[in-house]
Amino acid sequence: MAGSGGPLRFVLGRLAGTAVTLFGVAVVVFVVLRALPGDTITAKLGTEAAALDPDQRAALTRYYGLDKGPVEQFLGWLGGVCQGRLGVSLDTGVPVRTLIADALPVTVELALLAMLIATPVGVALGILAASRPGRARDLTTQTLGLFGLALPEFVLASVCVAVLATVFSYFPDPGTYTPLTESVGGNLSQLIYPALVLAVGLAATIMRTTRTAYLENARSEFVRTARGKGVSPLRVRLGHILRASLVPILTMTGIQFGYLLGGTVIVEQVFALPGLGRLLLQGITQQDYAVVQSTTLLVATAFVLVNLAVDLLYRLLDPRTR
Repeated sequence: MAGSGGPLRFVLGRLAGTAVTLFGVAVVVFVVLRALPGDTITAKLGTEAAALDPDQRAALTRYYGLDKGPVEQFLGWLGGVCQGRLGVSLDTGVPVRTLIADALPVTVELALLAMLIATPVGVALGILAASRPGRARDLTTQTLGLFGLALPEFVLASVCVAVLATVFSYFPDPGTYTPLTESVGGNLSQLIYPALVLAVGLAATIMRTTRTAYLENARSEFVRTARGKGVSPLRVRLGHILRASLVPILTMTGIQFGYLLGGTVIVEQVFALPGLGRLLLQGITQQDYAVVQSTTLLVATAFVLVNLAVDLLYRLLDPRTR
């Protein structure tokens, strides 16, 4: 009974911590968003807001729900979220649930495609570097990794768009996005370039994690025992060293995937992709409270749940962590 209750207690404890974390995220986003200069009326009307008379401003304040106190606004929004009601966009009048349902598949697909590119490249480069530590191969790979980590995404994305526009006359247009359900080729032709941009930094991070874990396990006792028994070098590398290194690699990959769900704002903006990042940026620009709050809470929930899944898989792969 004790053994069966251990994983359950772990999951319940993590879920309780997740609830506290998400509540903190909701409070911080609510406070920070309202601390920004201006309000929804100013963002919506621009300079025309200065021409409003008191009655007009009061009517718009009631219309947008800004006449309520901060606590009442927060509890009303949070209660609606708990019931599955994410509110209505103050800018477009469209339910936030609909906006997120349209944007979420774009971001998830972009994140998955970037991970599918970055993970094998990062693992291969990490093994390549660790197989000859301190040699030219290792130094070259680490230099490339540092370059990939140091290069800002907006710079790489801007250069990529400039090259595509000059050489292939390709100009990102948010109105021409092709969903995967309509055309696989058309969809991938629009997502492959931003995925490659995201994959550069991801591959560098995974490469460094793989190299560190590989070198640490290569000096382990079980590896020396396997070599002493005459196990082939390839089998030692793949079946012993790499297998033992999968846990930190998996952990880093999961963390990076969770980050991608909310960290694609710049790339989506540059490539004009109608994903969560672009939706969030537009919501901040328009001070569209419901959109920003609900989108941020969704991203935070996804990040925490991905990390919880990684922790559970971590415990499954490595019994020492149970």
